[in-house]
Amino acid sequence: MSLTTMLELLNYGLVLFFGLFLSTDIAGSWKTPKQRRLIFALCPVFLLVQSGSWLLWGTETVERLYPLIIHLPLVLLLMLVLKKSFPLSLVSVCTAYLCCQLPRWVKLLFLAITDSSLMGELFYTLSIIPIFFLLRRFFVRTAHHAIAYSGQTLFLFGSLPFAYYIFDYTTTIYSDVLYDGIHLISEFLPTALIFFYVLFLTAYYAQGQKRVQAELQQSMLEAELRQSGTEIENLRHAETQAAIHQHDMRHHMAMIESFLTTGNSQQAEAYIHKVRSDLDEITPKRFCENETANLLISSFCGKADRLEVRLRVDVKLPQTLSISDTEFCALLSNGLENALRATSTLDDPRRWVELYCGIRLNKLLIEIRNPYEGNVSLQDGLPVSQRPGHGLGCLSIHTITRQHNGLCSFDPTGGLFTLRVALPLSTQN
Repeated sequence: MSLTTMLELLNYGLVLFFGLFLSTDIAGSWKTPKQRRLIFALCPVFLLVQSGSWLLWGTETVERLYPLIIHLPLVLLLMLVLKKSFPLSLVSVCTAYLCCQLPRWVKLLFLAITDSSLMGELFYTLSIIPIFFLLRRFFVRTAHHAIAYSGQTLFLFGSLPFAYYIFDYTTTIYSDVLYDGIHLISEFLPTALIFFYVLFLTAYYAQGQKRVQAELQQSMLEAELRQSGTEIENLRHAETQAAIHQHDMRHHMAMIESFLTTGNSQQAEAYIHKVRSDLDEITPKRFCENETANLLISSFCGKADRLEVRLRVDVKLPQTLSISDTEFCALLSNGLENALRATSTLDDPRRWVELYCGIRLNKLLIEIRNPYEGNVSLQDGLPVSQRPGHGLGCLSIHTITRQHNGLCSFDPTGGLFTLRVALPLSTQN
């Protein structure tokens, strides 16, 4: 057996492991030690099948049978052992097959330079391992994220390696039409590359726009959370002022006593009304054990009184919640702000808002109901406002809810608008 034949046999084995492990990595690799052991245990089986087929039928027949004896079992391996879907497994194998052309191109390059089959096989052997590690270092993770991100990206990035796989086997292994000088066939691959390039740019632009929109929404949410934090601090400052006024009550009583002692009853009465009014304005009402909820709802009760809207409150919340104060503030403030705005222009019998907050089955439940006039348009389940700068509150509620793996709904039915929010709470609460 010549040295060239020995290198050729060695390269058959190397390219088998090259494709097997590259397919596995592109598909997402193994997640458990058991999966890893199965992959390594099946490597000798694949090598035995390939070597036995080569000894029985020769190189040309093995090349024709390769999709059946290697590629199809490899797809099944990714599906059954690594629990990957069929489309993802198929695209991973086709992508690895496309990458196998890199050491093959090195072989053809040195064959053309040296006009020696031995040198071609030698440089194939020398290049395949470095190419594998370069792909594994710089390409595999990106490829996996691209094809596993969504069904759309799987189709987009998987179409090219799949089309190349079909084209290569059809035109070079099962036939020689690529080398027969048929112009239509020779132009197919460049045309396909142009098609996928245009498709990729279009999809990349669309994904970029979505990313920019998501970043913009995140920036708006962060700004709103900062504003919520400021509002909470202001409310806490008002609570402190109320405590100071209550502490100074003895001074007020002394002043009232002096008015009464000197016979100035009207001045005493006016002073009493003034002190009571000041305390009512800054003293938060207690609706539940949660301080943040008391501060927020007290503030909105004041807004509702100024707008002559009846705010009916049913709140039963514990002292602490696993959701942050700023996020809770954003949820409650946006919901109540929208409700008060919608009812403030209605006739008196319909100027009301109902708020419910409670804990059920370890979930924070918020429900806000209010009448409304006009039409409420929904897009992707969210109300759409025609006024510039409006509609961000509902988006903020939806974003916070989604970040906590919760649910929210906006339901305009029968002249009543109902906001419902359900957020899972951590077990510590």
